[in-house]
Amino acid sequence: MQILWITICCLVVLFVIYSILPNVFVRVFHWHCVWRGPATRSVALTFDDGPDPRYTPRVLDVLKDAGVKATFFVIAEKALKYPNIIHRMMREGHEIQVHGYTHACVPLLLPSRSRKQLRDSAQALHQVFGIRTSLYRPTWGLCNWVVLAWLHKTKHKLVTWSVIVGDWRKTTWETLMNRILRKLHPGAIIVLHDSDETFGSEHGAPNAVIEMLPKLIEHLRSQGYDFSKVSDW
Repeated sequence: MQILWITICCLVVLFVIYSILPNVFVRVFHWHCVWRGPATRSVALTFDDGPDPRYTPRVLDVLKDAGVKATFFVIAEKALKYPNIIHRMMREGHEIQVHGYTHACVPLLLPSRSRKQLRDSAQALHQVFGIRTSLYRPTWGLCNWVVLAWLHKTKHKLVTWSVIVGDWRKTTWETLMNRILRKLHPGAIIVLHDSDETFGSEHGAPNAVIEMLPKLIEHLRSQGYDFSKVSDW
């Protein structure tokens, strides 16, 4: 019994070191991550979890009509499944970066699977689309020490956000917009979602995002803001 408890305690300590501490450093202290841009009247619109054939083209329609470029953190598995959407993003001048090969919870992954989320995703986007990625937003914004080591090795920057509004749950566009405006600041990195297929998301939630987008863009421009891609910072 004593050996069992010692084993359990060792595993807990290892998990804290491997998964908990990196996320405290990144999410609380913003250690070695990009979470906001310069304090100028510019914001970055970012979209996670796509491409999704039901929502991403409609997001792209809004951005095209408004003349806004955004940053899409894509799931490589879905990018390979819907290459036409990726090609459209490229044609229209948007930025495509890594969100993972699948939408796995990185802190719970063994080292080999953790590396796959970054390394294999970046390789797939480069080999199939010719995209050289430089940014990685881990799924749910969570990482571990292996991910941080691979970021250093591959010269990718870890990106989180400064404005997040719970758009993965169904709500009204007015609610989402009010949440964004309450948190808005110069250099804000705003995270939104163009898919409802991940754990915890609600079916149809991106519809409110799509309805809100043109109104948000118009309002921000009226306040003197422009729009940047994350790598421009």
